[in-house]
Amino acid sequence: MKLSKLYSNKKDFKNVRFNSGVNVIYAEVKASKSEKKNSHNLGKTLFSELIDFMLLKKVDKQHFLLSTRNDTNKPVFESYVFFIEVELNSGKFLTIRRAVGNNTKISFKLNENCSEGFIPPMDWDEENVSFSKAKETLGEYLSFDFFMNTDDYDFRKSINYSIRQQGDYADIYRLNKFKGRDVHWKPFMFDLLGFNGRLLTDKYDKDDEIKSIREYIDKLRNEFAVDTDERDGIVAQIQLKEESNADIEKQLDAFNFYSQEKELIKESIEGIETKISNCNTLAYNLEFDINRLQKSIKNKFSFDLDKVEKVFKESEIYFKDNIKKDYQDLIDFNHLMTVERNKLLRSTLKNKRTHLEEVNSELKQLHADKESHLGFLQNSDSILKFKEYQKRLIKVEGELLRLKEKLKTIDTVLSKENKINDLEKKLEKTIKKIQNEYSNTERNSKYKEIRSQFARAYKAILNEEAYISWNINSKNNVDFNPPKVVSADNIKRDTAQGDGFTYRKLFCVAFDIALLSTYRKESYYRFVYHDD
Repeated sequence: MKLSKLYSNKKDFKNVRFNSGVNVIYAEVKASKSEKKNSHNLGKTLFSELIDFMLLKKVDKQHFLLSTRNDTNKPVFESYVFFIEVELNSGKFLTIRRAVGNNTKISFKLNENCSEGFIPPMDWDEENVSFSKAKETLGEYLSFDFFMNTDDYDFRKSINYSIRQQGDYADIYRLNKFKGRDVHWKPFMFDLLGFNGRLLTDKYDKDDEIKSIREYIDKLRNEFAVDTDERDGIVAQIQLKEESNADIEKQLDAFNFYSQEKELIKESIEGIETKISNCNTLAYNLEFDINRLQKSIKNKFSFDLDKVEKVFKESEIYFKDNIKKDYQDLIDFNHLMTVERNKLLRSTLKNKRTHLEEVNSELKQLHADKESHLGFLQNSDSILKFKEYQKRLIKVEGELLRLKEKLKTIDTVLSKENKINDLEKKLEKTIKKIQNEYSNTERNSKYKEIRSQFARAYKAILNEEAYISWNINSKNNVDFNPPKVVSADNIKRDTAQGDGFTYRKLFCVAFDIALLSTYRKESYYRFVYHDD
């Protein structure tokens, strides 16, 4: 895939047509003495970022297209729409549209020939496709052989070897975007050099899994203070505790009589409490009656003689002599009735008091019986022994539970250690395969071609011999060595020349050219942008 055109909907953007050979961003600075202008800040880096943006780099708010603002704090590029035309390896031309303001919606147009001028297509084959779907679509359009048979990477994984920016010159292999762990880039580089990158991924995955299991084992050992060497001793302790537990249970079974007796006593206590409740109710009713009778006896029969006499005098007008006699008879009759009534009340009061004494006596006895039964439940020798056996049983069961949990933890540790052993055996096989790759690098035709192209490019630039190589470190991981320059004398020894920053940049140039030259026989990138 080659770059063909890059243009915008805005007239202030300088539209670009890429040459089929070398393209250079060149500055001829013309400024007065008062102006401080130079060849820097021309937009070389921003231009590379724009190409990357158009080839569907995912951006955030810090990207210059989104973060750049004018004097009024408005986004400068919000209304910009960019178009890039690329020549596919099939010979057809693909135009990609991506707006800054809505940068997650992508449009595609495929043409048989290069378009005229910088006029966007009138219609689109696929318009405003979602970003994730657009990456899949562009991958299908590019149809790079290297990515066809793997789900581990897409075309974006290697794009920075074709757009090498200023932070990508420290290491020819490890790009600035490959921050973090080696597993994020070394397997890919191994694949790119023609080896089996899956071996490295598998190695890192097994290392991580073993490390995770070891950390879990250490956590169990520290939290539960377990030692796998104690396993059989703990089994023996469990056996002793189980036998002791069985003996105590037999002793408790011998106290069945107590359980039965206890139930009978409980039933008896419940009966006594019912009787006490009934007696309390009866005593309350008797006391209420006695109090009422005493008040009734105190209430003597009486008249307001003056008022009654006045009534009778007034009545003589109608009843004359007989009314006086009737009044006296009334007084005598009621006095007689009061005497007889009080005799009856005193007799009833006496009977009530006698009954109350009997009820109180029965209550006293019932309370004594209840206290006696409760005393038996709490102070019987049988009960004390029973409680003691219960305490011993609880203690033994607690110790038994603790030992079983400890045994369970030890078994978990042993199981995890067995898992580690299995993983280490598999890891050993993976390491042997990596070592086999290392022992047969001369048989890897793609690696030989890349190395040959690298040496040819570097010699063309500096007329010196240099080579790339890799090795297996002490942890059985692959290390990609910095390129080495060979001296021109007959002995041919490595020099420190490659340690300089300029040399590292030239190494990157040679390496990127070597990749493109090697993959020229396949569908792959056909351009490289160096920001330096």
